[in-house]
Amino acid sequence: MIPLQLVATSVFITTIILVLSKRHWGWIPIILVKFLEEILGGLVGWKEIEQNFKRAEHKTFLTVDHIKNKEFNGAFETSSELICLGIQSILQDDLTRPFEIEEEEASLLHFPKEILNLPFYIFGLGFRWLFLFPLRICFMMFTVLFLTISSGFCVMIDAEKKHFRYCGITFAKLFNASTGLLVNFHDKKNRPRFPGVAVANHLSANDVMTIYSGCEYDGVGYTITGQSHGGFVKYLYKYGGKLTPLLLVDRACDKNRNALHQAIVNHSKSTDEDAYPVLLFPEGYCSNNKTVLQFRKAIFDGQTAIYPIAMKQNSRFGDAFWSEDTFIPYLVRIMTSWCTIIDIYYLPPMYKETKENDKQFAKRVQTAIATKLSVDALPFDGKLKSEKERLKYKEKLQSGLAEKLLPLASL
Repeated sequence: MIPLQLVATSVFITTIILVLSKRHWGWIPIILVKFLEEILGGLVGWKEIEQNFKRAEHKTFLTVDHIKNKEFNGAFETSSELICLGIQSILQDDLTRPFEIEEEEASLLHFPKEILNLPFYIFGLGFRWLFLFPLRICFMMFTVLFLTISSGFCVMIDAEKKHFRYCGITFAKLFNASTGLLVNFHDKKNRPRFPGVAVANHLSANDVMTIYSGCEYDGVGYTITGQSHGGFVKYLYKYGGKLTPLLLVDRACDKNRNALHQAIVNHSKSTDEDAYPVLLFPEGYCSNNKTVLQFRKAIFDGQTAIYPIAMKQNSRFGDAFWSEDTFIPYLVRIMTSWCTIIDIYYLPPMYKETKENDKQFAKRVQTAIATKLSVDALPFDGKLKSEKERLKYKEKLQSGLAEKLLPLASL
């Protein structure tokens, strides 16, 4: 029997060689996942459970804007609608739903409910922690080493842009290997171009590497934007920013956000043919892929083309949603999963219509991504993840209701 150490070493060396030579494993990872699915198919009741999100058509949300803009005709109609919206909110809390961590019944990562599945779970637990985790740690160490050396070397010799792009894409693919990511790209003809802004729904800080790994070596990369972080993520941004243009924003600082917006506008007006499209996550916060949060309207002013990107995950083998307080525990969780599977869909470019304002255009792009994912496009900002912000929103909602109900009460 071949020792596991030899297998791990062979996989490690082969993967490194393939990535550095602009190649990949081809269909082998997909075949292994299908094989794993077939094994699970023999377990009790597994095949009857399918992950399928349903998008609510024409759903009305209890929001401040809805109450403000709604014209109520009489006390009965008002009370009836408010009661329905209230019951709907109780049955499904849309304020916290994007941040919930739900245990998928078909997942391989949780303790099985059926005793017949226990042996497979125990085997999988040992395999993930004793084989996959050490292997991925080796990948991560090599990835960090590659990032440090390549970024420093490219800066020192003032390398050509194609060399920076090669190192950036290679780093992204190595990072994906270290986190066990399997990513499938669809509709590549719609890949973002310059001038333009690519916008995507947001799962984690790894989304940048996930999307960047889909760039073509002889094509264009991305001008990266993101939230300033500390710890390990700060290190990745520090050296990754040497390989591709990088713009960071502190969402707690309004001046910083305004400066970022102006930088994006100036970038979109650039005449440099070698410039990259900007990559943005307008939700501003990570969500669990079961909804799409409200898009911030700042960059939807019609200055340039918008290229929507929809990311859809299969969380049976690993959940890519960053729900932890810090990055390292999240990194350990996904590195000890079987794998994380994400499908990326490039949607056709969208342009602001003359009759639209910034908010309406942002909503249309958000809806296009949500429709592709078959999830709800929520009218709520990601900052409502905070209890303090939810209380503020509740007070605004109560104030809006009072303005509508008081005149009716006097009739």
